[in-house]
Amino acid sequence: MSNALRIAAIDALLPQTQCGKCGHPGCLPYAEGIAAGEAINKCPPGGTATIHALAELLQVPELPLALPATPAQVAVIREAECIGCTKCIQACPVDAIVGAAKLMHTVIGDECTGCELCIAPCPVDCIDLITLMPAEAEVQRARAEQFRTRHQHRQARLARNDARRRAARPVRPAQAEMPAAAPQQPAAASSLKQAKIDAAMSRAQWQKTLKAYGDSPNDEQRQQLTALQQAAERDQQRLAELQATPAQNAPSPGEQALKQAKIDLASHRMALKAGERRGLDEQALAPLRSAYVAAQEALHLAEAHCGKPAPTRTLVDKAGLSAHMRQLKTDLAYARAELGKLQRSAPDDAAKIRDAQERLAAAESRLQAYTSAS
Repeated sequence: MSNALRIAAIDALLPQTQCGKCGHPGCLPYAEGIAAGEAINKCPPGGTATIHALAELLQVPELPLALPATPAQVAVIREAECIGCTKCIQACPVDAIVGAAKLMHTVIGDECTGCELCIAPCPVDCIDLITLMPAEAEVQRARAEQFRTRHQHRQARLARNDARRRAARPVRPAQAEMPAAAPQQPAAASSLKQAKIDAAMSRAQWQKTLKAYGDSPNDEQRQQLTALQQAAERDQQRLAELQATPAQNAPSPGEQALKQAKIDLASHRMALKAGERRGLDEQALAPLRSAYVAAQEALHLAEAHCGKPAPTRTLVDKAGLSAHMRQLKTDLAYARAELGKLQRSAPDDAAKIRDAQERLAAAESRLQAYTSAS
């Protein structure tokens, strides 16, 4: 038997959950590992039945299961609590979850392998695992070929999308053709971003493998865990070094203080405006006015010390709208919108249109009278 046929025969006996609890990213990589001499007892979803089938195929002794067996199960989303983040959709290896960003997600029960990979990414913990009854478990195990096909289709789709993104990227000029004084800040930012991704990925891989191996890993599993932990520590150290390196174009302390002063001024202005809209008395508005004046002075001081030229300001003496004037304008806008809606949706209803025209005329008269009196 050729090695390819041997791998295919091994893969056909695996449950195709694509859960990664064996330490591989899927069932086919584990089949390749078994064909290369790896132990046959690392598949918790397959349990003792899979070990027996593999031992019979490969003519090797049966081994006790390295990890506790995983029962046949499916994931169920508590849809009322779902926030539509799509993280579970991205994690599902067989595309068994449907939904869209900011919309409710749901699991297709007949396509779910029970791999548990959607549990950890969920930020609101709204996914449950339901253990199947024996008859339902048999039906799920009979869908192994279906799960394999869906996983292959997903892998092919991701590869096509990646190729499409790469083809859509603009072709960068050769290094010799690039300007000599090209800015280095984008490259530094890109390196920092990649370091954050590497650190997060290696840490997640270590934690996932640690969870899969349980409390009592064997010697081989401990070595793998140690290697993953060391890789995660190296990536984290590299990230810390990049974060500690000051950026070339980082804002100066004066510019940072100026930015914060602008934020504080906007915050105090909003608080004062909100108090005026609520109709607070002058005693309640006094501290808000004082804080706003202090924020203005702090902004002027920050502008004087930041090293940048002061902006040119044009002061406009314009009184704000009174609450009564604002209400009159709002009533006019609503009356005009109501009339337009009726003319579009019910052009034949003369009585309703006439009433809406009268309300619009009354609103215009009230606004004109108040404006004339002011």
